[in-house]
Amino acid sequence: MQETVFDNINPAVLERVRNLRLIDDELMTVVFSGDKKATELLIRILLNRNDLTVTKSMTQVEKHNLFGRSVKLDVVAEDIFKTEYNIEIQRADEGADPRRIRYHQAMLDSHTLNRSQKFKDLPNLYIIFILEHDMFERGQAVYHVNKTLDIKDEDGKYLPFDDGCNIMYINGDYRGDTPLGKLMHDFSTSNADDMYFDELASKVRFHKQDEQGVQMASKIVEEYGDIREAEGFKQGEEKKAIEAATNLLKMKLLTVEQIAQAQGLPVEKVIELKAQIEAGK
Repeated sequence: MQETVFDNINPAVLERVRNLRLIDDELMTVVFSGDKKATELLIRILLNRNDLTVTKSMTQVEKHNLFGRSVKLDVVAEDIFKTEYNIEIQRADEGADPRRIRYHQAMLDSHTLNRSQKFKDLPNLYIIFILEHDMFERGQAVYHVNKTLDIKDEDGKYLPFDDGCNIMYINGDYRGDTPLGKLMHDFSTSNADDMYFDELASKVRFHKQDEQGVQMASKIVEEYGDIREAEGFKQGEEKKAIEAATNLLKMKLLTVEQIAQAQGLPVEKVIELKAQIEAGK
């Protein structure tokens, strides 16, 4: 019997590929990467617009920060009007913290303008978090963040504060008889034959059944496994450093700066730990 690609893939990785859904980073990455049509379909449904044309689409885009934390964005796209889109797949509610969105906006904006451009040249931006569950528990399909001034017009409505950044949360539990409800269904199933949108189903089927597609998906799964392992190790080391710094602060033998240097922590973090200890007295 002739050997196939499937025979050379780790069975655990192959099983993971078969169980992947679009709500999982690995499958989302390979399905939307460089595919303008699939990304266009996604954004049109999320924004309930049929007149939108995507000109660029990338996944796992790194935005580097020389002075602090860099970020890796799930989907970054652009349309014919130069409007930018950052779509994040988030299964855990804590990953959709408002301050994370604030940071994403800052990183995207800081990589947009050239030195000669003015602030008004910043393009419109959509930051959209697709959540696996209804984080706000209000049953809405979409949660819009509306920015307003503390000033009312003649009708008693607060005046909008338009900075060009539109923030949306999508309820992954939503299953209404609408394109968005069907899209959320498709994001939550591992079976391509059970999906509503043929454009997405064909891509999912390719990465789960075709030899070349399975190879691509398997590589992503293995890379994500390595990343998670590395992140887990880093978090464990940081936890140990925080515990050691806390003990040193309680002993009052070293300065904040000395403790930070000894444990490899930012001075700000040690100051925060000191404040917590003093507040607990």
